[in-house]
Amino acid sequence: STPTPPTSSRQIPIVCPGHTRPLAELQFTSISADESYLLSACHDKTPMLRNAKSGDWIGSFCGHKGAVWSAKLDPMGYLAATASGDFSVKVWDAI
Repeated sequence: STPTPPTSSRQIPIVCPGHTRPLAELQFTSISADESYLLSACHDKTPMLRNAKSGDWIGSFCGHKGAVWSAKLDPMGYLAATASGDFSVKVWDAI
């Protein structure tokens, strides 16, 4: 029989609805033991910021006219940078 891992080490997936097209990139940033974020770059032109533990939506970054191919948070989570197929790079206030 296959051993069952302890409950504390099991990972439970979160569902993050909201995007209407495929994701190009997803970044996880841990600010502290209690604070972590997911930033998604998506072909729907709208990067989204979420709470990494719950999946709860925090905000969207609207303004690109093309698919967003890359999205990064700075180590403290204050700024987000996104790059799009519309040949633009934008820097946003994140949290």
